Amino acid sequence: MIDITSAIVNELKRIMPDAMIYRENPEQAINGPAFFIYEVKSESQKELMAYESRRHDYCVMWFPDRKSTISGIHEQCEQMRSQLLDKFQRLTDLALGLFNKETKIEEGALHFTFALRYRVVPVDETPKLTTFEHQGGVKSG
Repeated sequence: MIDITSAIVNELKRIMPDAMIYRENPEQAINGPAFFIYEVKSESQKELMAYESRRHDYCVMWFPDRKSTISGIHEQCEQMRSQLLDKFQRLTDLALGLFNKETKIEEGALHFTFALRYRVVPVDETPKLTTFEHQGGVKSG
């Protein structure tokens, strides 16, 4: 099993090492700069030869520093949007590229959504043949 969320966390730390990163929805308000990561949906489709094609859609929300005197909330969201679109191209830990990247700024937070696709071969746990007894010969005539 691969931990996609941990790989996303590692990539976000490379882009913005000082930001808090949440995997669970905190009960209190998030004080920025911070990221909140959650999976929107996942799906799996059977293919030939026991392969499965899997897709995971994720949303990374970024909350700007509301106490910043340098730039406003919307400006911080625009700067982070540019960084994510430019620098967040793949999950290096898993060698997976990001597809269908979309962003929108809503209610003082940046919503960055993307998809991941990969193929797997499920583990075959069928009992294997361990011994084989053969009785036979050559028929003449």
